[in-house]
Amino acid sequence: MAFVSAGALPIRDNVDHASRHGVRYIAEPGGSIRSAEVHDACRERQIALARTGL
Repeated sequence: MAFVSAGALPIRDNVDHASRHGVRYIAEPGGSIRSAEVHDACRERQIALARTGL
């Protein structure tokens, strides 16, 4: 089963929390000063990250 989260996730804690709830895909706007941190957290937790640019 795949769970999806769509929303602004400007901090790593949100990715960690989403992972505990089975989220496997995240769409986020990007452009935050913490976007690299979010990207790294997704990679570590094997969560697919899509940057929408919106």
